[in-house]
Amino acid sequence: MKFAAGFPVRSIQACLDFAGIELADLDAVLPANRHHFLPRLAPRVLPETEHDYFGPQHKAWLYLQHAVSRGGALAWATEALSRVLLRRRFPRLLDFVDHHTAHAHSAWLTSGWDDCVALTADNMGDGWSARVFGCSGGRATFRYGSTARHSPGQFYGEIAQLLGYHNLMAGKVTGLAAHGNPQPCYAIMEGLFGLDDDERSFVTPSLLWRSRKRPPYDELLRHSPADVAAAAQKRLEDVMVAWVRRAVRESGHSSAVLAGGVFANVVVNQRILALPEVERVYVHPAMTDQGISMGAGLCWLAENGGVVNRPLESIYLGPGYSEHQMGEALEAARLPWERPVDLADTVAAALQEGRVVARYDGRLEYGPRALGNRSILYRSDDPAVNVWLNKMLRRTEFMPFAPVTLADHAAERYLGLAGGELAMRYMTMTSRVTDLLRAESPGVVHLDGTARPQLVAEADNPDYHAILQAFHRRTGVPTLINTSFNMHGEPIVCTPQDAVRAFQASGIERMVLGPFWVRNPVPARRPG
Repeated sequence: MKFAAGFPVRSIQACLDFAGIELADLDAVLPANRHHFLPRLAPRVLPETEHDYFGPQHKAWLYLQHAVSRGGALAWATEALSRVLLRRRFPRLLDFVDHHTAHAHSAWLTSGWDDCVALTADNMGDGWSARVFGCSGGRATFRYGSTARHSPGQFYGEIAQLLGYHNLMAGKVTGLAAHGNPQPCYAIMEGLFGLDDDERSFVTPSLLWRSRKRPPYDELLRHSPADVAAAAQKRLEDVMVAWVRRAVRESGHSSAVLAGGVFANVVVNQRILALPEVERVYVHPAMTDQGISMGAGLCWLAENGGVVNRPLESIYLGPGYSEHQMGEALEAARLPWERPVDLADTVAAALQEGRVVARYDGRLEYGPRALGNRSILYRSDDPAVNVWLNKMLRRTEFMPFAPVTLADHAAERYLGLAGGELAMRYMTMTSRVTDLLRAESPGVVHLDGTARPQLVAEADNPDYHAILQAFHRRTGVPTLINTSFNMHGEPIVCTPQDAVRAFQASGIERMVLGPFWVRNPVPARRPG
């Protein structure tokens, strides 16, 4: 289930199964939060699952988090209570790692850059909404931050909710923004989110009276949703870029590593890379709270001399399934299949013919982006694809599809790549496109003249790369559309059964399921 809450029992078990160990075999348990277990102590008072950003429970939680950031008895007591409760379940509990410290280490220690500034920004975590760390000499040192009371994630999440989206789907606002004009609402956004005089902390109005029915939110509702989204997006960009510029200048480092849900905003990341003070930018591929478990482990290992700072060897860190399990799923669904000698060329031929192909192979991607192993592929030269394929998948029409491009052909198709190459392996940054890409791949160019590419080298994913190469040989185009393999409102498919069910429900014409090439007996009729 998408956005499932509660204790991650199945995730923990999946990790243990992958390692082939039991819980008792662990050397250490390191929660990546010091103060976030309180909702389990008072579930009727504090929000544990859904967060209504305008609701009194969430506001109370933000104020409490703000108080925790000040330290003192409250911070000590909340951590002590969490420690006692967790030790009952996990006797190997070693220590807590601060939420934003975990975010910072997740980005720094998977970048390969020893000297850099690490910036984190989200809704809130352990009392803070954002923090700045200087990274050098094998240590990440906290410099300053902004408390949970003044939050970029809260600002953007409120706008998402105001426009009718789940606050965890705030990326919809980014997609809608390109359809609007920021000017009619920008002055209102300036009053909702800004920086203090020294550009170190964010500034927002009082939480207490924020309501959809009160000014200025009720005034925003009198404008078009696209204009509201455009103004919110531009304000987020302007403020975050100014905040990052100050941090970079103070740090003396020209390399910036980013983590936290705010940096899921790919346009913000593009503007940060464009800063004259910034030479290169890397965004942790699981920049949301998915990544803090890795960050906590890396932090502990760094403090104990057990980690080397280097890029991830593979982004495919999730569950994987055997050929036998895939075959069982096909047999249960009675789907026709074959095993081509050259699967990559078979897929490329179908794509050349204009078929929609779902690809399920290898281990699930780490992070929120589909990066080839759980992807839907289509040729990129159809300018109408954004309408009809989104309708087929029951998704919002204005969200642009992303391209996947052979890395050695990227320089001729994307502008401003220098310094962002590592981030673009993981589809975490937009880029302006060249006339060549506009001409040959109009289906992946957004209204603002950008695209959000995944650049693939053979070492990243040989089988996925082989499909792109085969398509390039056939058509001369090194780019395909890559969108996540799932139906609207559902998470990316995980198991072979998930893949088969989504394949049948969507009416996608062809599917790669491991070594199997699957035809849909009842393909969907493409919407006119």
